[in-house]
Amino acid sequence: MAIKEATDNFSEDLEVGGGEFGKVYKGVLRDGTRVTAKRFCQSLQREEEFRTEIGMLSHLRHRHLISLVGYCDEQNEMIIVYEFMKKRPLKNHLYGSSLPSLSWKKRLEICIGSAKGLHYLHTGSSKAIIHRDVKSGNVLLDQNSMAKLADFGALRTGPEIDQSREYGRKG
Repeated sequence: MAIKEATDNFSEDLEVGGGEFGKVYKGVLRDGTRVTAKRFCQSLQREEEFRTEIGMLSHLRHRHLISLVGYCDEQNEMIIVYEFMKKRPLKNHLYGSSLPSLSWKKRLEICIGSAKGLHYLHTGSSKAIIHRDVKSGNVLLDQNSMAKLADFGALRTGPEIDQSREYGRKG
């Protein structure tokens, strides 16, 4: 499998994060593309999150959402491959890390980018999409510190866009 090769068989040296879902690794594909691979633990809840994330990311495209490169769902492996985010999660720049601090201007740009990503989720298709896990650990920064929302396993679709506007008027 190409992702096993790209991550040197999921080497601990290439591990860049993790949580209750599993571990995240950086890697390089044969063509030189830098990627991040999220390897899920086996469980029914994780399988649902895995399928939700792939389903959503295969249909969503926005400059402030992480891009899906591919996925693996074979031989008891559930892995999602994303574009590589060089500057890691926003959380690492805000709390007790050795990463450089962000200027207030850059922080504002990150807030605006995150808001644009959320706005796209809420209004970019016929049904509103609700992220349900927005936090600094799920706002990733690319090489230019542009914010991209990640972790779409808890997404839910909301009402039709026209219905949500109608609810807002009655409230």
